[in-house]
Amino acid sequence: METVKTTKWLCSTAVAMATLFSPITFYSCKENIDESAYAIAEKKQIVELLESDTAQYSDFIKILSDVKLGTSDNASKLISVLSSRGNYTVFAPTNEAFKTFLHDKLKLNSINELSDEQKKMIAYNCVIDNGDNAAYELADFPANGTTFGFATLDDRRLTSEQKASGDYYINADAKIIKSNAEASNGMLHTVDHVIFPSTQSVADIVASTPNTRIMGQLMALTGWKDKLDTKISTNAEDKYLKDYAGRIGTKEYFEGEGGKYPFMSKRRVRYTAFVEPDQVLHDEWGIPLPEYDENANSDNKIKNWDAILQALESKCEAVMGETAKGDYTNEDNTLNRFVAYHILEGGMPLNGIVQHYNEFGYDLGSDTKNPQTKKLAVNIWDYYTTIGKHRALLKVTQVGGSDYNMAAGEDATHYFINRISRYDDSFNGTYEELGHTPNSVANGLNVRIMEQNEVADENGDTKVYPNNALNGYFYTINHILVNSKDTYTALGSERIRFDVTTMLPEMLSNDLRISDGYQYFPKGYFSNILNEGQNTKIFYLSSKSTGGPGWKDAQGDEFLVTGAYNFVMKLPPVPKSGSYELRMGVVNNSHRSMVQCYLDEGNSYPVTPTSLPIDQRENAATDWPGKIWVKDEDNNFDEAMCRECDRNLRNMGYLKGPNYWCLNGSKGKTTVREHYTGGGYGPNLRYIIKRQYFDKDKTYYIRFKCAVDNPNSQFFLDYFEFCPSEVYDSPTGEDIW
Repeated sequence: METVKTTKWLCSTAVAMATLFSPITFYSCKENIDESAYAIAEKKQIVELLESDTAQYSDFIKILSDVKLGTSDNASKLISVLSSRGNYTVFAPTNEAFKTFLHDKLKLNSINELSDEQKKMIAYNCVIDNGDNAAYELADFPANGTTFGFATLDDRRLTSEQKASGDYYINADAKIIKSNAEASNGMLHTVDHVIFPSTQSVADIVASTPNTRIMGQLMALTGWKDKLDTKISTNAEDKYLKDYAGRIGTKEYFEGEGGKYPFMSKRRVRYTAFVEPDQVLHDEWGIPLPEYDENANSDNKIKNWDAILQALESKCEAVMGETAKGDYTNEDNTLNRFVAYHILEGGMPLNGIVQHYNEFGYDLGSDTKNPQTKKLAVNIWDYYTTIGKHRALLKVTQVGGSDYNMAAGEDATHYFINRISRYDDSFNGTYEELGHTPNSVANGLNVRIMEQNEVADENGDTKVYPNNALNGYFYTINHILVNSKDTYTALGSERIRFDVTTMLPEMLSNDLRISDGYQYFPKGYFSNILNEGQNTKIFYLSSKSTGGPGWKDAQGDEFLVTGAYNFVMKLPPVPKSGSYELRMGVVNNSHRSMVQCYLDEGNSYPVTPTSLPIDQRENAATDWPGKIWVKDEDNNFDEAMCRECDRNLRNMGYLKGPNYWCLNGSKGKTTVREHYTGGGYGPNLRYIIKRQYFDKDKTYYIRFKCAVDNPNSQFFLDYFEFCPSEVYDSPTGEDIW
């Protein structure tokens, strides 16, 4: 960013969820509501709207009156919170909805029989705190089964879908029967079912869904179910809250800028899984369809499992190569590796898997409630590292531009895994997709993620099955996903640009890429940031929280590390072995520092310097001799002259920022490649950290150490690139995008 600004903070609620019948811990800065916070307006408050129709809402009012917004003895009741100032979206179940829910789901007769934990889960998942944003009106609801931009008080993401009838359904089965009852402190919507998200784990919800039985059993067989569930059973989230109980709700001083930023209030552990329906495995690999026996007296109710397993082993070995035999929990086993390539650390709603904020041609506008549902001008993608010993790269692309071919009324384009595209990437191009790698069976390319899992019964009627689990999400896919030679060869043939946030599962699990805000993270918060020195302070900053123009960041956010910092980051794997340039995005200014980089394989504390220290205080446009950095405009956009300037810049170890990202606030029109305003702030650049051979089966670590004696200096982190030799040594030159 250009400068750091102190911003107004509204503390957001945070929940540490355990299982349905274990204690739910809730931490909030709004536990106590004083009289001055109560809403004063001509319109009724949400609670007053509810109380005006007790014949319909008395059960919901009772739930709100019983549930506290916090754990302290004097914490406010939720009914008091909904009488205070704010912007709340409330989904109120009717008394009839409670009657059906209690009888059909919990086999109870009265809400008085609900446990405190059950009451909390109901109450929290009926309320979204929109913070500074207006509450959701019906017109704001996602229509295609994706999630709302803000989570419930339970930190769960609710889905919304508009049926052919025009009716909206929340989390698949709660129909909106009355909408847009406007209150002075939000918006009230009435639903005909109680919203009660699944309390199953990701693996359990996959196993219990009728069309994904095979992958559910595979997750159990290979041990991945137990590994994912362990984080729930050991209450890893509660441990963080307990360890830092004295710090949560406080702020950390940002040296040199005079600001204070909130101490991170939660550390959820979540996962995202992509799952082939049984029918896809049958159609593409000939895997027998499961013969399922609900009454079988065993964990495995698939009667023909042995035949299925034998067919799966044979296919996986043919496509991936034969590895360890026998023990399926061995992470060297072929089937184990097949399953692991389907799982990401970090739980993400579908419209949060890729982020679009300031890419070329994209105008965020004023819709901050659901920014991910806008039409895309160009494709947008993010890279992720799959789970397990044999880490591999997985790319998710949301398509836009010329491939925008959705039905009338749809708001979001489709998502694909490992889509390899050709673009109009010439010097004066539009970067629209011109074509993509065709899908061929079992090669793991161009696999579409389905927005929701619809399953037809024997009568042809369809039902949407939930995918929002207690510890993450799962999505069905339309082709087999496998890390074959075709897959990693294709991924390794293109420039790989990955945002720092995608390297950190905790950013993904805690909605930090989607939600507004700045944060301070304590030492040890990130599993992929190691060996932090005592004086290392890590801050996350987002232009989304202020809407501030002028930032040159990819996706509108960045990390700034301050103090006499010294820390290590675990890099994602390269998809195939070969020569790559490792690059880092930089925006230099006088607040920055000099940093020494070290890079080693297999050494979690690298000691091999990559080069001389990098001075992030230098302004390429003014500090470097010979006017090496020149606007394309100053060369009249003459491609030959601009390319010559690019070569001169590369000789200094830098590239211009990509043409793909635009200046925040420019409505996708002013690219960071071209932007420079002066005033001490340098242009956006990519620094070439090192060119070397990278082995796809090895783990590489990069270490950053402050090289100046100034504890107030900042180290800027935004994005990295792995660029293979066939791209940077291309006879036609690397494209500017």
